Amino acid sequence: MSDERLILSSSVPGESRIDDLAVVDVDGAPLVVCAGYSSLWTWAPVPDEWRERPLAYAFAGDPLAAEYPDAQNDVDSVAVAVSEGRLVVAAGGDEQGAAIWDLDSGELLRGTTYNEPYVSSLATVKGEGPPLFAASSGVHWDGVRVWGPSGEESEVELDAGPVWGLATAHLDGCALVAGGGEEGVEVWDAENGEQVASFYVDEEERAYAVAFSRLDGRPVVVAGTDQGKVYVFDLSGDGDGDGDGGWDGDEDPLHEPFTGHEGGINALDVAVAGDRAVAVTAGEDGTVRIWDLAGGGQVGPPLTGHKWSVEAVVVTTMQERTVAVSADRDGVVRVWDLTL
Repeated sequence: MSDERLILSSSVPGESRIDDLAVVDVDGAPLVVCAGYSSLWTWAPVPDEWRERPLAYAFAGDPLAAEYPDAQNDVDSVAVAVSEGRLVVAAGGDEQGAAIWDLDSGELLRGTTYNEPYVSSLATVKGEGPPLFAASSGVHWDGVRVWGPSGEESEVELDAGPVWGLATAHLDGCALVAGGGEEGVEVWDAENGEQVASFYVDEEERAYAVAFSRLDGRPVVVAGTDQGKVYVFDLSGDGDGDGDGGWDGDEDPLHEPFTGHEGGINALDVAVAGDRAVAVTAGEDGTVRIWDLAGGGQVGPPLTGHKWSVEAVVVTTMQERTVAVSADRDGVVRVWDLTL
């Protein structure tokens, strides 16, 4: 089953590693943006073409930058969006705050400083109007920041503890941000910073990866933990019986969490494959797994072939097929068919 679902694989040139990836549609085809250490690459899967994307130094506007003439960007988290017809990319890392560039030219649109907090996760905020990005850290600072590429947008601070994974959605006219942390998942309104829901995982677990999906028309939040479990929570507000509508939290998961990974889940994304809502998870055990969100558990055997911990997975469409793109620290990207 794994061999049948593997459409193609490709390695980033040189000895670069991949810590994170994002996907954007360019002229009807997916473009994969890969980040790792000081390098940023793009990969066009259909022609199998790699292109290194040099970026201006993120700290160029900080007076202290003159003291470090040989310093390079540190980018291991990435998000991408289309702004006024051009591709803009937000990136940061364990030793760098988030900055924003024009992807094609490498021009720095919004820099960072040595005083800015480092990041562990970035996401493009889904919604109307100019693109926004969300950034968080599970180590260096608490909370989530939402900001735009020009610096003219008002920055919104989302009150939270350490957050390792981020996801966004535009539901019922509202831009939402979900963050996975030490106790579970919190959900905020991205425009005003108000917390609108919270969901809890088992004790001694951390939610490392999150995503929004729908089941039977209801919005749900999916969370993957450092213990390899997948939780599905109802976000519709229908579970408390108060009849007031809106979002809701403090609910038990819709069913017992899925298990299967031998180790933690580093990333996840969601899709509709055929008529089934699924989650796709990237594991420390080197496998990619597919889960039936309605309660059917794992779909087929694990997808294997990665030699190292799978660091990232993103669902997209390629040549009219729903696919998952996964990457490991060895710099290998694989594309899996989710429609089989």
